[in-house]
Amino acid sequence: METSAPVTGPSGGKGQNLQDLFLNHLRKNKIPVTMFLVKGVKLQGIVTWFDNFSILLRRDGQSQLVYKHAISTIMPGQQLSVAHFQTGGEENGKKARLLQEVFLSSVRDSGVQVTMFLVNGVMLQGKVASYDLFCMLLEREGYVQLAYKHAVSTIQPAGHVDLTGDWDGEDS
Repeated sequence: METSAPVTGPSGGKGQNLQDLFLNHLRKNKIPVTMFLVKGVKLQGIVTWFDNFSILLRRDGQSQLVYKHAISTIMPGQQLSVAHFQTGGEENGKKARLLQEVFLSSVRDSGVQVTMFLVNGVMLQGKVASYDLFCMLLEREGYVQLAYKHAVSTIQPAGHVDLTGDWDGEDS
């Protein structure tokens, strides 16, 4: 079942961003998911369709439209290999990198555990396996969870992460 080749290199382009890779894998394999909304509501079902703004979730023969801006995390009901979703994250090429790009790539590359708090106070823990402009893939004990950045308030690594080699900004 986990036979497709891992995606490497920078994300970008139609169908190559992290959330599209993740949602397409869930949809094609009909993997049950638990979706948590920003306000704490828990939804369960199977992803049957999605676009840039919404996801169609089916459960017990009923479908409901869920707007992505209301979603904090999506958690598959089974273990998935993170190799399917490693997009690289580097979207800016040789341009000056944003602070979050420097931070997330350093945290991901170091493999350090992080504690992540959502805007609703929920705490998540794991390793940042992949990320792109809009979301992050958090991995813990073989399970993955897609977290939308609009729902995240803080990310704190459990150990030291060296950012000095990556920073192209000013020294102030």
